[in-house]
Amino acid sequence: MTTINSERFAEICSKVWLDRSAVLTGRGLLSGEEALVRAVYWRLRNLAALPANSTENYDSPQTVSAYRVGVGRLLEINGQPNFDCSQFIDELLHRYEHESDRLEEMKYESHTKSLLPSPLL
Repeated sequence: MTTINSERFAEICSKVWLDRSAVLTGRGLLSGEEALVRAVYWRLRNLAALPANSTENYDSPQTVSAYRVGVGRLLEINGQPNFDCSQFIDELLHRYEHESDRLEEMKYESHTKSLLPSPLL
């Protein structure tokens, strides 16, 4: 069975961040936060090589907290030495929120500029 330490888990979160464009594009009805934590969950799950016939409910969207619980449980089994994964998840979500806020500001500024009358020549 694969074991995961905090450094390896930090790598997983960093790779999710680097792949955020693809993760967020394929999120369906999930919020951005849910999509990011789901990506961490599935990468961790695949790394742990769990059986494909687990009791996942594919028909209902999972919440951030549900995926956090799933990540925590996977790390209880595979994390060595034991560590708290919440700091890594929190950092990933903080980066997303900060980037989202910045993009909203840029979008607002662009929209506001388009409403200004053009200068006379």
